[in-house]
Amino acid sequence: MSNQQKTIVLIEDEEVMSNLLIQKLKKAGYNVESALDGETGLRLINEKKPDLVLLDMLLPKLNGTQLIEELVEKKVLPDLPIIVISNSGQPVEIDQALKAGVRDYLIKLNFNPDEVLAKVSEVIKAEEEKPANKEKKPSPAKDQKPGHNILIVEDDMFMANLLERKFSQDGYLILRASNAGQAREVLSANIVDLILLDIVLPGMDGFTFLKELKGEDKFKNIPVIVASNLGQDNEIEKGMSEGATDYVVKANASPAEIVEKVRKILAQK
Repeated sequence: MSNQQKTIVLIEDEEVMSNLLIQKLKKAGYNVESALDGETGLRLINEKKPDLVLLDMLLPKLNGTQLIEELVEKKVLPDLPIIVISNSGQPVEIDQALKAGVRDYLIKLNFNPDEVLAKVSEVIKAEEEKPANKEKKPSPAKDQKPGHNILIVEDDMFMANLLERKFSQDGYLILRASNAGQAREVLSANIVDLILLDIVLPGMDGFTFLKELKGEDKFKNIPVIVASNLGQDNEIEKGMSEGATDYVVKANASPAEIVEKVRKILAQK
């Protein structure tokens, strides 16, 4: 489907921010319905049946938390994709929103309209892949051994959740870490058949972690697929030279394509 057929409800009480996002989204081809308060936003969601909602948390009349609770009660969530954009970044609040089914939580302090647009595109792309999965849940391929453990080392919660859902649907067992230290703890306590590794991580970067893994007898034979937004030739070459089995640029590959790469690599083990 083209973006023109996708409706986004934007609920944001800061008019400058709202106008900026509306302009960006419309330029990208989306149909945008906007509200400056939670009550109007909830009414728009009920009337327009949008493909995605961009939601501020600090709103007049009905705040973001209350709106989310209403949508959960009406069983609109977790099916309706919601991305929160808020000045409020308390860990408890973020955790509650994600548990309710919100797809991602962006902090306005780090606001980048292009990042918001990219997140919208990612979520909508993921939603477009869902119908086929609902009609017929794919069975593990005949050359896929059951019970493979995949370690996803990724600090972007949305991307990690997206990959985990897709791999789980295909019969894989998922382990997760958001940095190199956590990944080491997981590797020490579990059998891991393959690692999906981001490069831009808090603390130790993925290139350094990959080099260390390949230098240790215990871990050097575990296949590693780098999955990163870094896609320059020199970056791909560096990842492969440090021992990666494959290198995927996240912006150019769907979760289904990443799963297929994993399946082929594990079939060779």
